[in-house]
Amino acid sequence: MRYHETAPLPALARYVECIWTLESDSFSPGAPPERILPDGCVELILNFGANFVEHDSDGTARKQPTRFLIGQMTGPVLIAPTGRVELMGIRFHPGGTFPFLPIPMHELTDTLVELGAISSRLERELTNGVEELVSLSQKVAAVQARLLSQIRNTNNDSLPLELAAKIVARGGLLSVDELIADSGISGRQLERRFLQQVGVGPKLLSRILRFQQVFRAVEREDVQWAPIAVECGYYDQSHLIRDFRQFARQSPAVLFAEQSQLTESFTRKGRV
Repeated sequence: MRYHETAPLPALARYVECIWTLESDSFSPGAPPERILPDGCVELILNFGANFVEHDSDGTARKQPTRFLIGQMTGPVLIAPTGRVELMGIRFHPGGTFPFLPIPMHELTDTLVELGAISSRLERELTNGVEELVSLSQKVAAVQARLLSQIRNTNNDSLPLELAAKIVARGGLLSVDELIADSGISGRQLERRFLQQVGVGPKLLSRILRFQQVFRAVEREDVQWAPIAVECGYYDQSHLIRDFRQFARQSPAVLFAEQSQLTESFTRKGRV
């Protein structure tokens, strides 16, 4: 599979981390599903190829829609292609969806929702005429221009977006007490505003981002879990393993031994 990221237009960069594309002409029927891990972001997916299938832990499977929003994830999603792959994803910064979709993001946490059910207007604006374009690069350019025209409510509360950016910049190593001091609001207000605009509270967002840091550390060093745990801000190795069992549903040793191409593509090693 060919995975590529495009930087957002400058006017979108405050809200959008990147536009990514995934392409493949080959398809292996019966291939095992691949694991997509939590990364602290909400994503809007436009599928111009064959539908992917999502596999549940109970063994059931269902086709994903062609245009959908996937909320904050607190566990893995297992997916597999069913044919030609031609995907585009708009990856929002934590809190970056609000100027486009001012809805309570905590209602979408661990949920996949068809875009038309949330905003038929936005779905129409982002897709009409785009599907007829030949290349994914042309589609990315068209979607960026249309997304730019959809920014609204920019005077909304920007505090969660700004504080979440600090958590990202610190790789999750920012305490809630520090955030409260920076924001000048109470812990209860901070939690409420994060749930509204980011989809998860600041503490959980920090844990997810700290979890993502492990992938960068493993790439740089020999795999010795105790020192990696300390480097990434864990109290000890057992706390690191606890987060892997929650966010990946696997131990770190098993996950890295079985890591798939999709898992590798969507792991955010160069994020900070």
